[in-house]
Parts: sequence; structure tokens; C-alpha cells
Amino acid sequence: MKRRNLQPGRPFFRGNLHTHTTVSDGRATPSEAARWYREHGYDFYAQTDHWRAVSEAPEEGILVIPGVEFDGQDPELGPYHIVGLDLRESPERGAFPTASAVTDYIREREGLAVLCHPYWCGMPSWSVRRVPGVVAVEVYNSTCEVHIAKGLSAVHLDDSLAAGARLWGLAVDDTHWGQDDSGGGWVMVQADDLTIPSLMRAIRAGSFYASGGPEILEFETDGKTAYARTSPASRIAFICDGHHGGCYRPDAGDSIQEAEFPCPEGVSYVRIEVDDERGKRAWANPLYLD
Repeated sequence: MKRRNLQPGRPFFRGNLHTHTTVSDGRATPSEAARWYREHGYDFYAQTDHWRAVSEAPEEGILVIPGVEFDGQDPELGPYHIVGLDLRESPERGAFPTASAVTDYIREREGLAVLCHPYWCGMPSWSVRRVPGVVAVEVYNSTCEVHIAKGLSAVHLDDSLAAGARLWGLAVDDTHWGQDDSGGGWVMVQADDLTIPSLMRAIRAGSFYASGGPEILEFETDGKTAYARTSPASRIAFICDGHHGGCYRPDAGDSIQEAEFPCPEGVSYVRIEVDDERGKRAWANPLYLD
């Protein structure tokens, strides 16, 4: 039986799930942000200002998901940032004593909790997997990469998956509209329609991939062999637990768009990363084998 998060031939909706505006510390107004995403080919984005919920979505011809970014210092896990998606209210800054209090607040309001930029926060991998109620982790955050070169949290994701966590991986821009940080990462979601409930269901189910450039058209496994089909790539990497995995590259001056990988016995998951000739990368969500 084939296991897949993406359905071949099904359309995608493009969106960003971490955005700031002048409502908190961003330099663009909500209307300016909405206009930028619409003009750059996005179908939706989430306005996730710090401790401030969206009061009224701008009318700029694009779907806006309301959200909030929370932050704090957990007494056991250390510093954290968590985005609550599909969240329409927020308490005052500092209202939560722990990370679990944040995720409880989001869950009680039927929102979706995302752990933000753990590398930037200084979170070790063990603390990532101990934050309860998180659906996804930001595997790439372009603002963190632009400012301090700590935007990539793939190791945090892999360590957590290998330890038994079940998480999806997002790419976001987390733009504050400063040093060319907008548009550096996004998600491509296969949802039934372009509505907030449909998008939230799809993201919870892992029916999306994350990207800063390449396309992932198919990714599946029968438990023995994993198969990927992508846009033209300079590398397709299959990543599993521990030292297991494989990288596939084209002959010099060429590109590849397909690859197959024999899954080693005993691994619990396989995911892929796809690089293009510009050095841009995409990430498929893990397929669980155990």
C-alpha cells in the first residue's frame, strides 16, 4: 500500500504562515502586506503579529488566516516562540508561564500550534520534541537566515522524528519587511478549497510541502522503496533516521526530476529535500514507516 502526503495531479495553494505587520513590529501595514503577497502569486497568508490578533482582515483579494505569535521562557525547556494559526484573540504579553500553557490556549480555541525557528531561539533538539500539542516546526525561516544565518532547523526536525515525535515541517518568511526577508519560504498546500477550515485540515494532515524555490510533484513509498518527482533539481536527498539516507545528483551540466531510494530496514521515516541550480531548497513532509 502506497503512503503519501501529496496526491498526484491535485492542485496546490501557495501561502506563507508567519507574517508581521505594523500591528506589532513589522514595517508594512496589513493592507500593504496583503497586496505584496497577492502581487507575488500567493493564494493566502497568515498575519501572526506578536501578542496581537487580527481585528479585521484587509480587503486586498487574498485569503488572510488570523494568527498570533507568542514567546516566553519555559522554566524547563528554555526560550520558545510559538505561532497559533486560526486564532482570533490573544491575552496580554507574558500571560503564559510555560510553552504547554501556550499550546493549551491554542488547542482550546481549535487553532493550530507551530513551533517557530528553534535554531534561532537556541532550542536544543530535545526541548523541541517536549513541547506538547505542536503540529509543525519551522524547518526553514528566511528572516532568521537573512539576519543571523540561523534559519535552517532541519536537524531539530530530524532529531525529533528519530526520537518518535510526529511533526510536519514548514518553510516561512517571518517577514518584518526589513532586510529583504519577504518571500524566502512558503508552503504549497493541497486543500479541498481556498478556505481557512480546509487549509487548516490539510496542514494538520501534512498535505503540503515547504519550499524556497523547487516544486515537489510526487513523493510516496510502499515501505520498501521511496519515489520522488520534482521540478528540475541539482540534488534530491532522501533522509531517514540516524546515518541512513541517500543523495541523487545529475550528470554534470544536467538536472534530474525523478529519483528512487531503497528504504533501509528498521527506519521509522523518510523525507526528502530538493535543491535547484540556484541553491534554493524544498522539503517534503516525512512519510512514517513504523
